[in-house]
Amino acid sequence: MNSDYSITETVPVANHVYKYVIGINGSDTIIAERSDFIGNIILSSLNRNTDLSISRKKFKKSIHIVIKDYQYLKNGIYIGLKRGQVFNNLIDKMFRREMYSHCFMNKEIHDDKYLQNMRKFLEIYNINEDDIKLESLYRDFKRVKFEKDQLIA
Repeated sequence: MNSDYSITETVPVANHVYKYVIGINGSDTIIAERSDFIGNIILSSLNRNTDLSISRKKFKKSIHIVIKDYQYLKNGIYIGLKRGQVFNNLIDKMFRREMYSHCFMNKEIHDDKYLQNMRKFLEIYNINEDDIKLESLYRDFKRVKFEKDQLIA
């Protein structure tokens, strides 16, 4: 009899992270495997993160993470609040980097406005102002663009 044992952890995430994960993964359940980019992030976040503090933010959405028996026997099974926040922060950074790359490429190819490109990117993942403020993303984008321009100059 072949049994497939696994546990499922529920990890609270920001609304835009939730929608982004659904957009790239297809559902809010992720099977943590080293062969998958997000699964690799999850398994890496099971390591000790003693240099991180816990955020006071409360999130309303949750991602469900399935950890197979051979993975939890190697890595442990408890994700917990701190590791869950590590996951949220990593996916948020991945989301922002992908959006900013989208903006830079479309500006280069089509000469579209950055803000217009941001809106198009957010539409793809059904992310709106209730999930994350466009103004906040745009301010962060301008900082990233400034830093990038400084490196090039």
